[in-house]
Amino acid sequence: MLTPGNQAPDLKIQTVAHGDFDLARDKGKNGTLVIQYRGLHCPICIRQMGDVEAALDDFAELGVEVVMITTDTAERAVETVEKAGVSRVRVGHGLPLSEARDVWGLNISQAREGSAEPALFAEPGHFYISPDQTAYYVWQQTTPFGRPPMSDIVGGLKFTLANNYPPRGTYTGAL
Repeated sequence: MLTPGNQAPDLKIQTVAHGDFDLARDKGKNGTLVIQYRGLHCPICIRQMGDVEAALDDFAELGVEVVMITTDTAERAVETVEKAGVSRVRVGHGLPLSEARDVWGLNISQAREGSAEPALFAEPGHFYISPDQTAYYVWQQTTPFGRPPMSDIVGGLKFTLANNYPPRGTYTGAL
């Protein structure tokens, strides 16, 4: 499980149209927002991809780089980008399922019978990673519903950066 206040894992991933992405190298002045999306089969993901692209200028003003990632294949990621009609947002593909679950703490689902879902895929996650590669915000979900709107994430980052707000949910000691 990825706990805020701890080192985030390395992330090196190929993107659809922006070469390779390396979290250690391609971070913004104030960090990186990594968004895991479910895949081509998910209409909510396709809509979210458009929302992310529409908010890229807001994130850039904050000095935050954004990358969306998926366990989908390159071919499925290309099709997702085409369906979303985006070109500016970096979209990484081919995140190994084992890394999604065991390193990033994402939930893995099996395809529903008769669906267009891949046999196994990672559920959504949103991770704000500080410039020193410390996990700061961690949102993980078990369904495609109820994702934080980009305006909430932008607003939260504005507050965090302006007020030097500490990461929360960091306690891992005895209870």
